[in-house]
Amino acid sequence: MDAILKDTIERCPAPICIGLHQIDSLSKPYVVAEIGVNHNGDADQARCLIDAAHQAGADAAKFQVFSAGALATAEAQAAEYQTRGAARSQREMLEGLELAPDRFKQIAKHCESVGIAFLATPFSIDDLQLVVDLGAPAIKLASTDINNFPLLDAALATNLPLLVSTGASRASEIDETVSHIAGQDARARTILLHCVSTYPTAPRDASLSTIAHLRSRYTMWTGYSDHTESIEVAGLAVACGARVLEKHFTLDRGLTGPDHAFSLTPEMFRQYVQTAETAWRMMGQPRRDVADVEQEVRALARKSVVASRTIRRNERITADMLTLKRPGNGLEPKHLAALVGRTARRDIAADAQVVWDMVD
Repeated sequence: MDAILKDTIERCPAPICIGLHQIDSLSKPYVVAEIGVNHNGDADQARCLIDAAHQAGADAAKFQVFSAGALATAEAQAAEYQTRGAARSQREMLEGLELAPDRFKQIAKHCESVGIAFLATPFSIDDLQLVVDLGAPAIKLASTDINNFPLLDAALATNLPLLVSTGASRASEIDETVSHIAGQDARARTILLHCVSTYPTAPRDASLSTIAHLRSRYTMWTGYSDHTESIEVAGLAVACGARVLEKHFTLDRGLTGPDHAFSLTPEMFRQYVQTAETAWRMMGQPRRDVADVEQEVRALARKSVVASRTIRRNERITADMLTLKRPGNGLEPKHLAALVGRTARRDIAADAQVVWDMVD
């Protein structure tokens, strides 16, 4: 086997299954509608978001499971994008976005009833247990917890696939986290998501080449947790190797809340999914042979060795007696030099293809 091909095959990560969806080199992108906290603390709105995400083509609807009091101190300030100018603490903001465990149970059941996977990001070990109890097929860890090894260890102990975001992380921190995951023999069930932790992310800051860099550096499947406002970025991310796409989803970008303004509406999200799938189809697989659709052009447009003039029987062939012309169903150009110096067995008409049984 060719050494380069052998190395490529050996470096290809093993397939990972998220529910019934297999992540591998042939699978279409797994697209997650990041509902997050865009339900605004309303379970009915959460169900409407689930329905809309399913209709828009999402493979999964993802939420954020947390307790405001356990997640942030009273003094923790909210980021500017979270307040949009309002002077509130993180805890105050988060308290209005919480959903109780029984509400999440209803939400998970609703996901099952409409045929979309239920995913959630836990922010504590207790939250993680709830997500597991609700039957999530994978665990998503936020960028903010990439260095939270107690939570990471608890997630690893579930034996579920992990989606780990890498936003606002130093390379050394990602190295350390991947090393820790590998030490638990879990690298084969972990997907790294490139992420830029600014909301929204400007196109100039997207750094999509990081998707392929993470795949190459760690030999793991990679994806993109997308905070841009772009639809086209879905195709670009897939072209960069993203096997999972996560995109914020809302019913109305004008609603009050930290994430609505840069989330996609159902119609925008539908276009996002279509763009990702179009890119996936166009990417195809690395070819090792001629595609069926190329056969006609290959035969008609390539060149073969032909006689540039009539060559008489027993005449010794010189270079000026030969030329290269279409179609390409005769001797390939690489054989032209090998014909020079041979003797014609019979007359060869001008413009006729020269083949081996015509010469000695």
